[in-house]
Order: sequence, then structure tokens, then C-alpha cells
Amino acid sequence: MSTNAKWQFPPRNGGMDFVRDPSSTHFSDDPIPKLVREIIQNSLDARESGISDPVVVKFADTEVKRELIGASQLYKHFTACLERAKREKIPQEIRVYENARNALKRKRIRCLRITDSGTTGLPDSNWDALVIREGDVRKSNAGAPGGSYGIGKNAVFNVSDAQTVFYSTRYVNGKEGRVEKMQGKATLMSHQDRDSGEDLQHIGFYRASNGDPFFSPDIPDFFRLEETGTGVFVMGFNPLSSDWVDAVTSAVIENFFYAVHHKQLIVEISSGSKNERVTHETIDQLFEARSSRKPNTYHHYYLAIRGEEAVSTQKIDKVGVLDVHIVLAESAPRRTAYVNRNGMLITDSREQQTNPMHPKGRRLWPDYAVVVSPSTDKGDAWVRTMENPSHDSVSPGQLSDARERTRANRIFYQARQEIKEIINKKADIERYGDTSNLEELAKYFPELDPEAQGNRKLRVDVVTTTISQHSSHDIDDDGTDIGKSNDVEEGGSIEQGKSNGGATEGKQDNDSVADEGDKPSLQSKGNEANPRSRPKISKTRVIPTGVTEAIIAFDPTSEELDEIKLRITPAGGERDKEDPIRIIDATVHSPDTQEVTVKDGVLSLVPDTSERIQLKIVTDAEIRGYALKMRLMK
Repeated sequence: MSTNAKWQFPPRNGGMDFVRDPSSTHFSDDPIPKLVREIIQNSLDARESGISDPVVVKFADTEVKRELIGASQLYKHFTACLERAKREKIPQEIRVYENARNALKRKRIRCLRITDSGTTGLPDSNWDALVIREGDVRKSNAGAPGGSYGIGKNAVFNVSDAQTVFYSTRYVNGKEGRVEKMQGKATLMSHQDRDSGEDLQHIGFYRASNGDPFFSPDIPDFFRLEETGTGVFVMGFNPLSSDWVDAVTSAVIENFFYAVHHKQLIVEISSGSKNERVTHETIDQLFEARSSRKPNTYHHYYLAIRGEEAVSTQKIDKVGVLDVHIVLAESAPRRTAYVNRNGMLITDSREQQTNPMHPKGRRLWPDYAVVVSPSTDKGDAWVRTMENPSHDSVSPGQLSDARERTRANRIFYQARQEIKEIINKKADIERYGDTSNLEELAKYFPELDPEAQGNRKLRVDVVTTTISQHSSHDIDDDGTDIGKSNDVEEGGSIEQGKSNGGATEGKQDNDSVADEGDKPSLQSKGNEANPRSRPKISKTRVIPTGVTEAIIAFDPTSEELDEIKLRITPAGGERDKEDPIRIIDATVHSPDTQEVTVKDGVLSLVPDTSERIQLKIVTDAEIRGYALKMRLMK
């Protein structure tokens, strides 16, 4: 190391007074997995173009001599920070700097050494973006989708008791040939220089006295790389885990199963005699070992991509074509995972606010796991603009332009419909016909002689409804705001009679069963029909299929995206006096695109089609043998 090496904390000069740098707080919970995600994402971003070999990332627990990192100088800055924390009575910071000083007292300081190969290294501005700039995103590979905030690099400080990280790189420059450089960085709190009393900034650098990084041959062997790539050295390494090797291994296979399986990534982890190697050949057994201890959601994602070839969606505005992998397996998580072009899992949330690729899974589907990935860098880059700083959620809310948010909502809605159709085909859902009442009943009633006693007919009665109209926003099938329209609310009921075998006795012929109730009745004032009294649904059917189950079917009558709320109530006899029957679950039989929700015993949906809608409902009370009303709620 050059004799002019020193720690430099620039003067604050009345600037911001930092107690703790907030840029790392996005990564403070679950620090090992988030460190792994950020480190490996950066390495994959810098993948050497035109080379088919995988990127190799190595994590090693080692020790470094204290003099190689200027520990004596840095200790004085930690002491100044500790004195300020005590003076201002900040308990958390007191603990931070007591731990930091203890870490630097040792002759050999524990260090997590992370290096990659098969990458470009960090030439010019890429080095500056990593080491000395905040919020700057520069990728060696111009097409790299990577991060979008430039703060992920700070995740490493959460596992450093010394709040200190050293960086090293090796790359090839056309003019200079091979270049090697190294520099240290400490993120502390604003503090006073103990000698001059001058206020210093919270970030300092270990470098040459002229402010430049160290170049070869002044770089100690400990920091030099054997191949082109980048090294990150976490000083005072504290993994906050009883088995950090296992924690890193789990984070790799859970977040980068796609990249590992497709031979884009190899990760090696070592600590003393314990070693793990995550490769295309070993990932299966690593998943199996963890799944034997407890169910592993990510294993199902891996099985999805390991199985059949991906199914491609139609080309979708902005996002392009999506590749969809699906596996049907018992205990699969019923989730959709979004994986970026680097092969990193971004989100598998069930909440569409953080994972707009996830269609609301129907209970009719068997257990499934889906992995979705864009097929082009352009589509991936568009989604990346909606990632949060931790890169573990996607939301149009990250967009500043309202029109772009609305457009993004529509694009994601289309993507969900495409994904939903792929799941439907894979699951081979049984569809119920909607062309006639006879087909609807055929699934649930025996074939009987038309002349036999008990082969009753179904009667449908339409009860007058009242309607009020007001302006609101269109809501798509997942509850996403997608523009304005007119919304119609109704009060009233549509009554479905039933007796002796599940149908109401009537005098009409079989051919007329589906005809009654096809036309909604209108309220009148004098001799004039009220044009606003048209119900939202017609041709209603209630078909009991079990003690607490039934199929309900109806035709939407509105061309607008009006919300429909339905409640099931008794329609006569003693049960009229009882509380309304609560719907506790509902699933869609057809059409495939329709969504439905249940809340407080009421079924809600916004028809996204003019086609006949058929739903299966489950109630909280016995309904077999009773007449029922299907009531439209306001």
C-alpha cells in the first residue's frame, strides 16, 4: 500500500447533517437476502456480452490485516461519532459506534470478500456510480435491465459492524490495456475532526492523498482480482445469522433460480470448512433439501421453469411478449412470480398493487405456480421503471405521469388476461354451457323421462328494481382504476323458486323454461315506463348442487362497467324470518376473464363481457330444499 494512503472525510461547510445515511434503510430488514439480491443483480448487469459462460460470484468469509484498511485513522473518526452520539443521547448510534470500534481493535478484521468474474469490471463512470455517486445508475452492459435508483449498492453496509466497504475492479481499456483500481468507503454520521474541530461529512473515502483511487501496483494482494470483474470487501462482517452460508445459499436459489437453471449464473459460498456451490447441476438437490424441512414456494417456481417450454403471450403494448411457465402440483403456492431478464425474481406477491402480473387465482384452479418473464430487454426496461428501490415490487404508482399510470394499468390488465388464459388451458377447467337452461341443469340433475312424475320445470320470476345513476370511474376486473364511465346502482331482488328435486313446479312446457324472465319488467309512473329501471341482469338461474352450494347464472344487461352486488335470501316459509344467507365463497365457471369477490356475505363483480356469467357459490347455511331469492344490492 502506498504511504500516502489516508481516510478523507470532506468538510461539511454548513451542508446536510447526517445522523445515519437513509439510503441503506431500504435493506435493513432481512439483510443477507437483500445483500445477495443487490450484489448478484449488479454482477449480472455487468455480464460480458457475447460470452456464453455463466457469471461466477464468490462469497468468502476471511480476515484482513487492520493496517491494509487504515484502521488506526478510521478508529479516530468512529470515536468522534461515538462522542457525538453520547452527547446527543442517541442510543442506537451509541451501539453502532461501540461495535464499530470493537471491530477495528482486532489485528485481523473479519471481512466478507465478494468477487465476480465473467463480467466487464467497472470502467470509468461505472466505477464512480458504484463508489462515489448516489442515485446514479450506470451499467457496463448498455442493455442491462438492472436497478433504477442507484442505492442498492448500499445494502452491503447493513452487514458491516465497521460501516466500511472496500471496492476493487479489473477491466480492459482499449488505450491503457488492463486497469486495476481500489478504494475504501465508510458511511458514518456527520462529526467533528478531533484535531481541528472542523465539522466533517458523514461519508469518507480511503484513497491516495490527491483524491484518486489506488492503482496497480499500489493495490495490496488481498484486494487484487485474478480475472476481469469486481470485488466488494465488507469490513467488520456481521452476518446477523447463525448460518450465513445457508442463508446466502437460500437467497441465491430463491431469487436467482431462473438465472442458475439457464446457466447464466454460478455462485460459490465458503466459510472455513463449509462450502456450497450453486449451479445448474446442484440447484435441484439444494431445493429438495430445503423442501424436506418445510414447504418451499420457490421450489415450485423452479419446477415450473424446469418443466415444459414457456408459453408465449400475444404481443402487449410496451411490455411486448411475456414467457409464461406453469406447473400444477399439490401444495403449490397459487402465485405468479415475475422474473426480470437477468433471471432475478422481483416479486411473487398476491397483491396486484405490488405484483400487477398476478391474476386473481380462482379456487376452481388446482394448486399452481406461474413464472412470468419478458422476452425482450425493451419490455423488461419498461417494467423496471415501476420497481421500488428494493427491487422487490412493481407498481404503476411509481410513475409520476397520471396518463402513464393509466396506460400501465391497462397494459397489466391485458397481461393478466393473457396469463389467466394460459392457466385456464393448463388447468383444463370444465366449462359450463350457457346456451340454454337445459345445458346448465344437465350437470346436476339425472336424465329423467319427460313424462315421469317429479320431472319438474324451472320458473324464473323477475321482480321490479329501482335504479339510480351517477358518475364514477371504470374499474377493471381486478379493481384497477382504468378511466371514467357511468355506474348504475340498483335495489331490488330477482327471485328463484325451487321445490321437489330443485326446480319450481310450473305449467309451461320444457321448451319455454328459459323464456320466462328473459325480459326485465319496468317500473311505471302512470302509463309511462321508467327508462332508468332496467335491471343490470336478466335470465337468472339458481341451480343447487349441494347442501351449501349452488350454481348461479345470469346475463349482464348493461354495456357499461357497472358493479353488481348480489345477496342470497330465503324466498318464503319460516326461513323468510331468518337473516339473509351469507355467501362465503364464489368461483367463476365462465367466462374466463370474469373476476368475482365476496365480502360480508355479498358477492360483487364488474362484468367485463356481455356473455352469460356463471358462478359457483358456497353459503354459510343449508340451502338445499329451500326457495331462494337472488337480491341485487345497492
